[in-house]
Amino acid sequence: MMVTTTIRIDEDLYNAIVKLASEEERSINSQIIYMLKNVIKQNSKEKVDN
Repeated sequence: MMVTTTIRIDEDLYNAIVKLASEEERSINSQIIYMLKNVIKQNSKEKVDN
């Protein structure tokens, strides 16, 4: 199931995400999901290591 939501982000942050998405040939939405998944994965690893 997919959930639709609205977020407010700073214009500079948005532009940085747009740049990364373009470099990695992803849509902005896909880039945000990719980054969020990586942060969650990294946080899970850090909790296991501690």
